[in-house]
Amino acid sequence: MRKKGILLCAFSAMSFGFVPLFTKVVMQEGLDVVAIGFFRFLGLGLFSLGMIRLQKRPFSIEIKRFPAIVADSFFQVVTMLLLSASYLFIPTGNATSLHFMYPVFVFLILYLYYKNHFSGMQWLALVLCAAGIVCFIDFDNMNNWIGMGIAIASGLTYAIYMVILDKQGLAQIDPFVLSFIGCVLETVFLAILGLGMGSFHLSLNASGVLSLVILAGLSVCGTLLLQVGTRYIGSGMASLFCLFEPLTSLICGWMILKDPLRWGSVLGCLLIFGGILLILKPPKRSQMKKIKWIKK
Repeated sequence: MRKKGILLCAFSAMSFGFVPLFTKVVMQEGLDVVAIGFFRFLGLGLFSLGMIRLQKRPFSIEIKRFPAIVADSFFQVVTMLLLSASYLFIPTGNATSLHFMYPVFVFLILYLYYKNHFSGMQWLALVLCAAGIVCFIDFDNMNNWIGMGIAIASGLTYAIYMVILDKQGLAQIDPFVLSFIGCVLETVFLAILGLGMGSFHLSLNASGVLSLVILAGLSVCGTLLLQVGTRYIGSGMASLFCLFEPLTSLICGWMILKDPLRWGSVLGCLLIFGGILLILKPPKRSQMKKIKWIKK
């Protein structure tokens, strides 16, 4: 199950890693981040509902889980809005790099609030991954504290989203049912916000429509795989394997968009891969009783 969870989280991250590429195409057609988010969540919700009906899955959840679903949906939407707002103050690459410090917040929340214990190898993996993300930052353009604060805040809200998904038992709910309920809440919120802001100007050409459909598809893969993967390995380890997302975005930008590749980014990739390799190796059997893994 551990290997399955790792693979699911890694593929989820790689799916999300393609999102910036297609988001850029759609934004060039005139849609803002609120409208894009609305259509992404709408596509995910419709797909989830279709799978529920097609497979005749039981559409039921415990009432006590509903407040956690509302909270998780709220933090997911706020994360998207905060990260997008940070782009107004600092370069998108820097904002994204600061956002991906969220594994640090996940570990701290689990350690300080939930009293989870981690092995020395896991802490070392976290340090290497965090150092790798720092290498992605272009410090010459890091001169706006407001933008930096907003980007870091987006990482904190996403960390809370992941911890709630794990610790409040949401990852144990049928992923299609959970996604559908969450998407209903998220699309209603974004629809109200978008109508107030005048976000819905539908003048997309064929390329824009195709990119929007692909964005919805990537959201389907990324969200559902993350939910199931977190069920198997917990939010701590899942947050580290989610770092395949910036690596995918970096490679995509370099190969497809012809973005320049900095040496710092290359070093960052090596550090992140090094950190991930440390936690890919399972502990020896003699140490299994001594080590309390993130997922209990």
